[in-house]
Amino acid sequence: MIDSIKQKLTKLNPREPTNLKKAGVLIAILNYEEYIDSPSIIYTQRSSIVSTHSGEVSFPGGMMEEVDTDLYQTALRESSEEMNLDPLIVDKIGRLDYLVSRYDIEVNPFVGVIREKPNLVGNAEIKEIFDVPIKYLLDKNNMTTQTFQRDNMKLEMPTWYYNEQKIWGLTAMITADLLNRCFDANIGMGVIR
Repeated sequence: MIDSIKQKLTKLNPREPTNLKKAGVLIAILNYEEYIDSPSIIYTQRSSIVSTHSGEVSFPGGMMEEVDTDLYQTALRESSEEMNLDPLIVDKIGRLDYLVSRYDIEVNPFVGVIREKPNLVGNAEIKEIFDVPIKYLLDKNNMTTQTFQRDNMKLEMPTWYYNEQKIWGLTAMITADLLNRCFDANIGMGVIR
């Protein structure tokens, strides 16, 4: 499965960057002993002390800083800060096109594989760290579709409920993009005319 994801991501030609502020997020796929038969994606639930997206499910990541050589380094640095993920155990296998958040931030998702058990511990920004099997996300019975109003547009987006967590918004859009590109999931999302 991981080789197939990597092959499909290498065929992606990213769009030209915008002039917006930039952020990098990590789609970290667990693929060591207990996950070999069922690779899973790591998500975090943000704590109530953060000013934006409080309580929401997200990928680890954040805004690019001067210390970062590129947006992948941003995603790794933020993953280390937020959940103690050792960058040395992450194998980068590709990236997805950026999406623009409702705060007009260009969010750049990078895909990495974790092939050994990480010692994940959330910092004060993180309430919970959890993982969801890719097979679960691909099962259409586990997904609902919600419609949101944004400015003068109606947006259709996928939503997953996993245990007590709700994966929605930009995080769900990034997840759906990964599933569509790498597994031909054909998950509908975007502007409704």
